[in-house]
Amino acid sequence: MIIDRIFTPGLAQVAYLVADEAAGEVAVIDPRHDVDAYISWAEQRHLRITAILETHVHADFVSGARELEIRTGAPIYASRLGDQEFPHRSLDDGDQVKVGRLGLQAYFTPGHTPEHMAYLLYEGDGAAPVALFSGDALFVGDVGRPDLLGKDATERLSHQLFETVTQRLATLSDELIVYPGHTAGSTCGKKIGEASHTSIGQEKMGNYAFQEKERDAFVKSVMNELPTPPPFYPVLKQVNKQGAVLIDEFIDPRAFGPNEVKELTGEGALVVDTRDKVDFGQGHILRSLFAGFGPNFHTWMGWVAPYDRDIVLVTDDDGSVDEVVAALRQIGIDRVVGYLDGGMEAWTGETGTLEQMTIGELRQQLDKGLALLDVSSDAEWRDDHIGGAQHLFVGEIAQGAVPPDSLGTDRRTAVICGSGYRSSVVASIFQAQGYRNLVNVDGGMSAWKDADLPVVSESGMSVVI
Repeated sequence: MIIDRIFTPGLAQVAYLVADEAAGEVAVIDPRHDVDAYISWAEQRHLRITAILETHVHADFVSGARELEIRTGAPIYASRLGDQEFPHRSLDDGDQVKVGRLGLQAYFTPGHTPEHMAYLLYEGDGAAPVALFSGDALFVGDVGRPDLLGKDATERLSHQLFETVTQRLATLSDELIVYPGHTAGSTCGKKIGEASHTSIGQEKMGNYAFQEKERDAFVKSVMNELPTPPPFYPVLKQVNKQGAVLIDEFIDPRAFGPNEVKELTGEGALVVDTRDKVDFGQGHILRSLFAGFGPNFHTWMGWVAPYDRDIVLVTDDDGSVDEVVAALRQIGIDRVVGYLDGGMEAWTGETGTLEQMTIGELRQQLDKGLALLDVSSDAEWRDDHIGGAQHLFVGEIAQGAVPPDSLGTDRRTAVICGSGYRSSVVASIFQAQGYRNLVNVDGGMSAWKDADLPVVSESGMSVVI
């Protein structure tokens, strides 16, 4: 038996491969849209993918179940309650999918979504399961949030989640190994741990959700301080219910010269600059959006989520275009029509810059009346921020919120977040709206606190670092 995982960093998402080597069969649980990694894994071990299992209708990434079915011929198995509109085999609680001599038994775990299925792994005819693939029902130190289907569904789902934790998960053996669908970095929970796996016993001891034995206290604990979910989640719910577009149906992005890019932007296309924030600051296409390619890329592109616009990319080099396009397709952003051939060195049109400021310079300038806008999350702001700063979460700005009137389009304003990434996203959005005197704080609050500079909490009390 083999249990392996393929991790997608920007999504903090995990797909699992469960194989019976003797039988030459492998199942894939929760594949992402670009499925080559799973096919290659199986081919390298001379195994056949014979089953594709979905734990639920995903909201945070495009499922590769349909793509993998077309490529391998393996059937898709999914909860009967998911109402997916593409061909699949429906599962009820207790149904088993065979993978050679192994069995993956559907284990109904609603709460994150109403149809959610985890899968218990049985080896041969053993009486006890050897692992649980928990999807988004149970994470390391956390449980799946119940608020992603809207206010009307949240109360019902939160009560289902209570029953899942207390009557389903808590009744499993303490020794049972748990393989979750996400690790730290996903917003499908609020404080998911970094570890690749856990056990039921560990979660009973350390997971806050297992400590609450009363329904109302459980719901309050789970709902307290949930991060704001990105707005693309409902879009991907619908994509994954219908079945994602097959990769062969996409049109490959083209290399465009400067004049073609100008024409496209004149017709409404959005230029997305995926270079490092420092390179973006030194010079970028006027009114382009910064979204540096790396661990934060999926999250903040998901907040902007320009599903209704064509996209032209600016990358570090033309060779990285395919990687960026694949990442965008993982969250359903499919309208990448092309990229600037030769990058910014080839650009001949109007350019903008974004000044970078160190925390030392920031401290000096604050004493001289520099305005400061903190765009970190509400939770980060509550924990600590710089006295006198104003606050507006980057997600709200990405969805159209405007800065406080006191800042103005001409007032010199520094923008800060945890590291300088999100503040660069915000600065690029505001620059496109006509703000002309913005400065990005390089290193952000992390650098400020590392230098032992003063911060305050939401209450206004000074905090000693």
